[in-house]
Amino acid sequence: MNKIHIGEEIKKVLNASDLSVTDFAKKINKSRGNIYSIFSRTAIETDLLVIISEVLDFDFFLLYSNSIEELQSKIIDLENQNQLLSQLNKLLMEKYENDSKVK
Repeated sequence: MNKIHIGEEIKKVLNASDLSVTDFAKKINKSRGNIYSIFSRTAIETDLLVIISEVLDFDFFLLYSNSIEELQSKIIDLENQNQLLSQLNKLLMEKYENDSKVK
């Protein structure tokens, strides 16, 4: 599993949002100084991370999951299979229609 510097990740997402540090601090019920402390952390309590995830509308827990890459790969495979099945279905429907006209 990759090492995650959770504080830096939170800072990146906050910077990309419309919230200021002060507004963010108010929303998670922490002081502005405490927010800068969070930015320096490599670990964080899960309860706090849940609140931060909700306020920033970003699931930080996914950063800790290797399975997200596996799921993305499986989704691509399923999309490819779905496309092939759609093509096969179209060909079968055309054949069925042609066979029905011949009779």
